[in-house]
Amino acid sequence: MNVWKDTALLGIYTLTPTHFGTGQTIGAIDLPIARDASTDFPVLPATGLKGVIRDYLGVANVEKKLLDNLFGKSLEESNEANALEAGRLAFTEARLVAYPVRSLNRPFLHVTCRLILERLARDLRALGREDFLPAISTLPTDVPEIRVLTADSGLANQTLVLEDLVYPANDITGSSALQDFGKRLAELIPATEEDTRKRLIEGLVLIPDQDFSALMKWVIPVQARIKLTGGKTTDKWRNPETNAEESGNLWYEEHLPADCLFIAFVGERRQRTFAQGAHSVNDGYGLTNLTDNAKHLQIVQLGGNETVGQGLCYCTLLPSSTLGILEAFA
Repeated sequence: MNVWKDTALLGIYTLTPTHFGTGQTIGAIDLPIARDASTDFPVLPATGLKGVIRDYLGVANVEKKLLDNLFGKSLEESNEANALEAGRLAFTEARLVAYPVRSLNRPFLHVTCRLILERLARDLRALGREDFLPAISTLPTDVPEIRVLTADSGLANQTLVLEDLVYPANDITGSSALQDFGKRLAELIPATEEDTRKRLIEGLVLIPDQDFSALMKWVIPVQARIKLTGGKTTDKWRNPETNAEESGNLWYEEHLPADCLFIAFVGERRQRTFAQGAHSVNDGYGLTNLTDNAKHLQIVQLGGNETVGQGLCYCTLLPSSTLGILEAFA
């Protein structure tokens, strides 16, 4: 039996630099982005995704009863502890699928690795989405002389440069299977953005796990942020007119660049019966209701720094009725 009654894919595609942080300092970075503990790959935490989606639907004047049933009631809204209940929907964190990496061959290429695809396939099986499963095992990535797969066969006839990684032409193999996979992933980008879809399809590159892991350690942008006092300093400064002391600040924060692609899962939890009179509070509510309101989620703002334009993302919900999203990866 599957853990959820139904499952949808949620695609997140960054339009502007996005800081989805952890609130904890790591080394010299005061505000790092959220990362997977085992791989160090960027992730978008489920709590943030769930909160943002509920907020956007609330702003769109979706009925509060529906919101409470889909997302659960907050403690502040409940007068009694026994009135609390979990929402009908469950969210997973959004995991990175493709990251834009600067290249000498093109302005940038969308890069992924076998570990990402293996974990995606595992998640699809675990959450009952076998109909979305790609045939990852058919890719010839275990052949020693093949290090890199490219969706565009034209890239296989030249040296490939990704940041500081350099792959000679004989290490690269063009793969129609990878291009087909890119076409399926492109469905996680709105159909109105054909140019962006095409760039993903033609620019998808599969590199070794260790190389991708190294990239995630040095290519994530770090930005210096400064708060100046009235004396134009970052240190303490006393206003000579008011004698008031002001404090400035200098800090460093990571952010994801535009054109990152993430995938999360949204599940409809199996029916729980919470009797309220003659009715169950969850009756008639589920993933279908979220799908019906997906038009309010086409562009969302995730993470911090909203007033400086960061965190704008395409948000695409693919319900279970959308068959074949990943099945042609062969």
